[in-house]
Amino acid sequence: MADLRFDSVRLDVRDMDAAEAFYRDALGFQRVFRYDLPDGVIQMMAPGGRPPGVELTMLRDLTPAASPTEHVAFLADDVPSWVERVRRLGYKVEREPFSIEGETMAFVLDPDGHRIELKHYS
Repeated sequence: MADLRFDSVRLDVRDMDAAEAFYRDALGFQRVFRYDLPDGVIQMMAPGGRPPGVELTMLRDLTPAASPTEHVAFLADDVPSWVERVRRLGYKVEREPFSIEGETMAFVLDPDGHRIELKHYS
């Protein structure tokens, strides 16, 4: 059977420039690709510029709505340092770092209110 691997998760955004700035500046992602379409833009951002990552989608007739319960999680070598970086850049920290049985995590919000989990397993 063929190999199956994770590639991306789609996040709908209102402003592609603001979304790109968050994922680039706050999380250190790089652009993988960008498609300028007649009705919008699709752009993938990922750590190191290679999937897996987030597929940011801005379409003319789409109003993004962040989920109150869903989130996207990324592994982080030092959760508190990443949280401070996000805060220093003016983005919202929804939940400060906390630990549960060998796992440290925190939640931040991107410009569209998508919940991003930063986590580390010890």
